Amino acid sequence: MLHLIKLELKKGRLSGYVWGALIAYAAIAGFLLLMYFAEGSNPPDPAFLNQTDMLQAIIIMVQATFIIYASALLSKLIIGEFKDKTMTLLFAYPVSRKQVILSKLAIVFVWCFVNVVIANLLVDALMLTVDRHAGYLSGPVTSGELRRHGLNVLMQAVGAAGMSLLPLVIGLRRKSVAATVASSIFIVMIVCSNNMGFSLSSIIAVPLSLAGLGIVVTYLSFRNIDRVDVG
Repeated sequence: MLHLIKLELKKGRLSGYVWGALIAYAAIAGFLLLMYFAEGSNPPDPAFLNQTDMLQAIIIMVQATFIIYASALLSKLIIGEFKDKTMTLLFAYPVSRKQVILSKLAIVFVWCFVNVVIANLLVDALMLTVDRHAGYLSGPVTSGELRRHGLNVLMQAVGAAGMSLLPLVIGLRRKSVAATVASSIFIVMIVCSNNMGFSLSSIIAVPLSLAGLGIVVTYLSFRNIDRVDVG
């Protein structure tokens, strides 16, 4: 499995996605800084009530960004290869089809998980440092709250990574990159949208349950791949 993943990383030329992730970090940070300074000094309706509220907003924004971004990677590694018939060539090699697919899914899952964690760490550190100097928000987070926040980030990263697999079901059925990306946007709109300060993503059972669903339906989609004609 690890050998297949290494080969896939070499073949896929995924360095562009690394640069894209770095750009996404910068875009998220820039948007949050704009919200912070535009509405932080004297707002009638502040963007963030306190630092804890700001950290939760960062989680939701990062999660939404990388669920959608993971769908682009999913499209490249799986949907595009089925659509272009290159997957048929891969399946001609003396390697289990399931292992081929699992190696690609593992790349998407780990890539999404790692980016959600790293983005949260970097943007959290930036925004807390900015607020320490600007002082717009009241109620600094305690060490205990930071530990709970760190655990929440890890669980949300697992949730995002699992949910990032859900668009594969629709995308694979239609063999459509557009359908894959559109499905990820729909998931984000349902789970990560902010409605008067409330988001389904803030209920940790929701993203974790959807993550489990994503893993299960993905497995069911490929459980018979060794016996199915994919030509």
